[in-house]
Order: sequence, then structure tokens, then C-alpha cells
Amino acid sequence: MKFMTGDYWCVNSKSFMTAPIIAMEKRMSLDHAAEYNHAGILVKPPADPEKDWGTTYEALRTIGHFHLRQYEGCKIIIARHTGMTPEKFQKGYKEVLRWNNYAYPAWRLLLYSIGLAKYLHGIGIPICSELVAEHCFHSDLSVADGYGWTPDALADKFKQYRCYDVVFEGELTKENLFFL
Repeated sequence: MKFMTGDYWCVNSKSFMTAPIIAMEKRMSLDHAAEYNHAGILVKPPADPEKDWGTTYEALRTIGHFHLRQYEGCKIIIARHTGMTPEKFQKGYKEVLRWNNYAYPAWRLLLYSIGLAKYLHGIGIPICSELVAEHCFHSDLSVADGYGWTPDALADKFKQYRCYDVVFEGELTKENLFFL
């Protein structure tokens, strides 16, 4: 399988925040099911099984560039918008880079828990899934600005919308990342 720049992903990161985020997502979702608690953008595809599992752009403690390898052993879904091109990726990437090095807006999780995140976003710093949705919006691939999206809602969108191809879903391991 070949991953590409501009692929989007959602993961069950098994972090200390996984359970509360998934509980909130289950309460908010139409199907009352959720399995993913974090999302990001693949900026550079995996290149070497020993050294380079790919570079991501995501919101962790800060918004910035990280690596897929940190999710080894976690359940992940990787999807590609059928309209993504290198030019569209760059257009969206240029816009979301304005958030680089900003601290994670943890206060927004409270807004999610009471159902107001879509409507109240103040200075606009996005959580992880909103960063993905904002990239998609600025890449001219979506009409939604990004606010209010959860990681699990994105995963549902990847599976249900015809404009997305699910490239991979399963446990992230070296074998399935490089050799399938």
C-alpha cells in the first residue's frame, strides 16, 4: 500500500485522554458509537521501516509536526480524499500552518462536552480533528470550515462519503505500514 502526502488519519491512541474523549464522542454521535480519539494529516509519507514512518501535522500538547511511529500498535484509519492533489494539499497546508507551535486548546474539550464547540470557537485554535477538517476546507475539498468535528465523526465520514477512499484500517505495525 502506498500512503501519500495529504492522507488524513484517525487513531485510537491509547493515551490517558482516550476514554474520556471516546465517551464524549459516543454521547454526541448519531450512532452512539466511537472508536477513534485523535486525528491528523500525513505531511510526508512513510519511507523507511527502521527510520522514517512518515511525518504528521497534528494537535498534541502543541500543534506541530510529529511522527506516525508514536501510534505503533494502535488502531488507525487512513483515508484519502479522491480530489486531493499536491496543489490542493499545499493550499490547505499553508493555511493550517498558521497554528504551528500553538498550545493545544484543551479548554475546547469542555465546549465539546456541552455541545457548543461548533458554535463557540473564540480565537479559533483547532483541536486535532478540527485541524484536519480545516485543512480539507482550505484545500477546496469541503464546504465545512472544520469547527465541531470530532475524530470519530471524521472516521465515519471517511467510511461513508464517496469522496474518500479508506487506504488502511487496522493496527499500525511496521509490517502493515510497509509491506502490504
